[in-house]
This record gives sequence, C-alpha cells and structure tokens, in this order.
Amino acid sequence: MSTDTFVRVRSILARHLEIPEESVGEDSGLADLGLDSLGSLEFVFDLEEEFKVSVPDDRLAEFNTVRAVCEGIETLLALSPPR
Repeated sequence: MSTDTFVRVRSILARHLEIPEESVGEDSGLADLGLDSLGSLEFVFDLEEEFKVSVPDDRLAEFNTVRAVCEGIETLLALSPPR
C-alpha cells in the first residue's frame, strides 16, 4: 500500500465521517469508525471519482478496513487502462 493512496483514502473517509484524519489508521475498521451502509456507498462514489476507477459491486464486501480499501484501489488502478 502506497503512502499516497493511504493519505487520499484517509482524507476522503475523515471528511465523510467528520472526524480528524489522525484518528484513521491503516488497520481501522470502517464500521468501527462509524461508516454505515449508506455512508459506504457515498464513500465508494468519492473513491471512484478521486482515483478514476470503477469499484465492482462484488468487491465492496472486501472494503472493510482502510488497508483493504487502499489495496483494493491499487489493484483496480493496476488493472485499469490509463485515462
């Protein structure tokens, strides 16, 4: 997981949850931070916009920690053709 990806994901998540970025760690659980199902959808939409990727619905269940989100985004970036 790159530092850049983590910083960007952390920023989006902190903004959604209205919490300090410092309270979001790499191994933080999204549910533990207070992200509910509706918030998760909004979070994914913002991730897609920020990283210019499309997150398949079947991958959403894997996005349960900040680390999993970052690794998932990096995998999608590696598979995506450049824009």
